[in-house]
Amino acid sequence: MVLAAFSDLMQQIVSGLASGGIYALLALALVIIHRSTGVINFAQGEMATLSTYIAWTLIAQHGWRYAPAFVATLVISFVGGFAIHRVVIRPVERGSVLRIVIVTIGLLVAINGFVIWKWGGEPQQLQSPFGTDTFTIGGVVIAAHDIGTIAVAGSSDELRENESVRRSYLGY
Repeated sequence: MVLAAFSDLMQQIVSGLASGGIYALLALALVIIHRSTGVINFAQGEMATLSTYIAWTLIAQHGWRYAPAFVATLVISFVGGFAIHRVVIRPVERGSVLRIVIVTIGLLVAINGFVIWKWGGEPQQLQSPFGTDTFTIGGVVIAAHDIGTIAVAGSSDELRENESVRRSYLGY
C-alpha cells in the first residue's frame, strides 16, 4: 500500500517535471523576446504553432527525417520571424504600448487563420525526437519523451544562467 502510493507520487513528480519544463520553456521564450525587442508578442504561440506545422509537413508529407526537418524549420522560422519583426513590428515599436498590443494580436489572428486555411482545424501528431520507449524504475514508468523534455528544459535553464548570456541584453 505504501509502496504503491510512493510509486504514484514519483510518477506524478516525473510527469509534473516534464509538463513544468514545457511551461518553463514557453515562459523563457516570452522573456527573451521581451528583453531583446521590448515587445510583448501575443502572437508568439501562433508563431510556434506555425513552425510546428512546417516541421510536420516536412516530416509527414515530404518524408524528411526529424533532424533535417528540425534544422530546416529553424531556418525558415528564423527568416520568417526576422521578416515579421522588420515589416510588422519595427514600424510600430516606438509607438504606444496599445498599438503594439493591437498589432501583435492582429498577427496572432492572421497566423492562426493561415494555419487553419493551410492545414485545417484538425490537430496533427508530430513524432517525438526522443522516441516512444518507456523505462520502469521502482514501479515508476518513465517515458523517453519525459526524460528528453526534462533534459532540454534543464539545459535551457543552464544556458540562461550562463554568465555571458546573463550579461547580454538577452539575459535577465
